[in-house]
Amino acid sequence: MEIKSLEKDENGQARFPGCSNIREYEFLDKLGEGTFGEVYKARSKKDTKIVALKKILMHHEKEGFPITAIREIKLMKALSHPNILQLKEMSIERGKGEGRKKPSMYMVFPYMEHDLSGLLENPAVHFTEPQIKCYLMQLLEGLKFMHANRILHRDMKAANLLISNGGILQIADFGLARPYDDAPPLPGKGGGDSRREYTALVVTRWYRPPELLLQLRKYTTAIDLWGVGCVFGEMFKGKPILAGNSDLNQAELIFNLVGTPTEENMPGWSQLPGCEGVKNFAFKRGNLHAFFKDLNPAAISLLSEFLRLDWRKRINAMDALKHPYFTTHPLPARPGEIPQFADSHELDRKKFRSQRVPMPPVPPPASDTSNGAASPAASEEADQMHQARTEAMDTTQFTGTRNAAGPSHLHKEIRDYPRVHLYQPTRHGMDRNPTELTGEMIVEINSDKVVQHPDQGIWTLMFRITAAMTAGVIAAMIAREIQVDVITAGILHQEGGVAVPASETGVEVRIMMSSDVLT
Repeated sequence: MEIKSLEKDENGQARFPGCSNIREYEFLDKLGEGTFGEVYKARSKKDTKIVALKKILMHHEKEGFPITAIREIKLMKALSHPNILQLKEMSIERGKGEGRKKPSMYMVFPYMEHDLSGLLENPAVHFTEPQIKCYLMQLLEGLKFMHANRILHRDMKAANLLISNGGILQIADFGLARPYDDAPPLPGKGGGDSRREYTALVVTRWYRPPELLLQLRKYTTAIDLWGVGCVFGEMFKGKPILAGNSDLNQAELIFNLVGTPTEENMPGWSQLPGCEGVKNFAFKRGNLHAFFKDLNPAAISLLSEFLRLDWRKRINAMDALKHPYFTTHPLPARPGEIPQFADSHELDRKKFRSQRVPMPPVPPPASDTSNGAASPAASEEADQMHQARTEAMDTTQFTGTRNAAGPSHLHKEIRDYPRVHLYQPTRHGMDRNPTELTGEMIVEINSDKVVQHPDQGIWTLMFRITAAMTAGVIAAMIAREIQVDVITAGILHQEGGVAVPASETGVEVRIMMSSDVLT
C-alpha cells in the first residue's frame, strides 16, 4: 500500500489534514474576548478569504486540552448544514524561542458580520416582520437538523446566532452542546420524553425554560425551543423579553407572562425539586397577548407554542416550520433581500450602548429570598457560567449597588468595588475527597468588607463541579455568587485554596476540583 507523505507548510513542518499553522492567517481585528477565549477577524494568506479565529484559552496546560472544547470540535465537525456554523479547520500557533511558550490552538470559522444580539443593539437597525420570519425559519431549519441528529444545543440565545450580510443565519457556540440519548422529535409529538438525566447547569438564565428552573433533569430537545421563543419575542421587542436577575425572579417573570404552573398546563411540576420556591406565587393567567399587543394572531399563536409551560407539548422545530405564521402576510423575506448593516460584534455592542440612554438598574426579585423559598443554588450557577463562556460579562447589566447572592441574612451589602480577593481560610477537610470539602468561604472586598458563606455555601458547590468544566466556568460561578464584573480563574494543583493579587478588572482564583464526569 502506498503511503502518501504529508503536505509541508512554509517552514517545512508537516501539515496534517484539517489543521494549519496560524502563520497562514493575517490577523486583522479583535472581535471579542471572554473567559473562555478570544475571537479575531483574519484573512487567509492562501485564498484571501476572511475568517474568524477563536483562540482556545488553556489556563493550566497540565490539565490537558479542555474537554468542553473537544466536545465542541467533535460536534461541529459532525454537523454540516447551511444554518449551522461550519468549523473549517483547527490552526496551531507553535511556541518559539528558547522559552518555547506553550502552543495555542485556534478554531477557524467563516467570518460572519453580526450576531443577532449585536444587530438588535444597533440603533441603526430596525427589523421588519419579513426579516424576522426569514431569520426564524433559518433558525428552525438548523435546529430541526440538529435535533434529528440527536444533538442538544443547550445555550440557545441571540448572542449565539450569527448572521451574514447575505442574510444567512447560523447557529454557533456548541460549547454546551451534547449528544441526546433519546429518540429524536416526531411530527406532532413535541419534544417527547427523556429516559436519562442530564446536568441542570445549562442555558443562560434569560433563555432558560421553566422546567430547568424547577430542576428537571430528564429534559428534552424542548429546552432549545423555549430559547427560540425567547429569541422570537426579542426580535420584536429589540431586547430580551425575560431578563431575570435570579432564578426565582426569572420564574416569576415567566409565570407573569404565560401564567403560573398548574397540573393542567404543566403536569408534574409540583414534584420537581425546585418547585418549593415558586409554590407560594400568586396565581396569574399570563399576559402574553397584552405584552405583544402589536403582533398579529398568527405570530402570537406560534410564540405561545414556543413558550408552553408543558415541555412535552411544546412545539418542535419541524412542526414550527409548518405553522401558518410563515404562510400569512407578510411572507418571509429571502436572505438576499435583507439589507446589509455595519458589523455588529461584541466590541461593537459596547459602542452601540454608549449611543443609548443608560438603562435603570435591574430591579431585585419581587419575592423575598430570605425565607428559605429561593430556588436551589445548584441551578443558579448557569447564567453567569454561560455569560462568561461565550463573551466577556456584560458589565452594563451589573452597575451600581447590588447584594451578594443568597439569603440576605447570610451576607452584608456590597457596594462599588474594583478589586476582590477570594480565599479559603480553613483547612479542615482538605485531606478528604474534594466533593466532601466543607468550610466557610470568605470574600474580601477592598480589605474592609467581608461576605461570609456557611459550610454548605459556594465552596461545597464548586467542588461538585467537575474537571470537564474549565477554569472559566469556575470564574463565572464565583462571579454569580458575588456579582464581580469580570473574573478569571485557574485550577490549583495542590491542596487548599490561595488568594492571589487582583488585576484592575478582576481576580484570579485557584481552587481544587473533583474529577467527576460532566453530563
